[in-house]
Amino acid sequence: MERKMIKVLNVLNRAACCCPLGYITLHTNILNPLTTLEDLEELGYVHRTENENQSPSYHPMFKITHKGQQVLYKRVFEPVEIPFRVVAEKYA
Repeated sequence: MERKMIKVLNVLNRAACCCPLGYITLHTNILNPLTTLEDLEELGYVHRTENENQSPSYHPMFKITHKGQQVLYKRVFEPVEIPFRVVAEKYA
């Protein structure tokens, strides 16, 4: 998963609500997050909200899905595995 995608998922997870593109841009420093959000939407990690919840600027709003939260938590809390030979070579 790309670093941009992880940044976007982190922002949406912290917000815990629907976020417009401007909010995502502000908190990720990604100038055009729409392409990244569309890729995440295809993977099922975020979803676009209905038209009734549009932002005042009429940009689409996105929210993280349960699947996106699971991937994010798995990535954050997954232990790093270092092969034994690497450790043995360093301390030999």
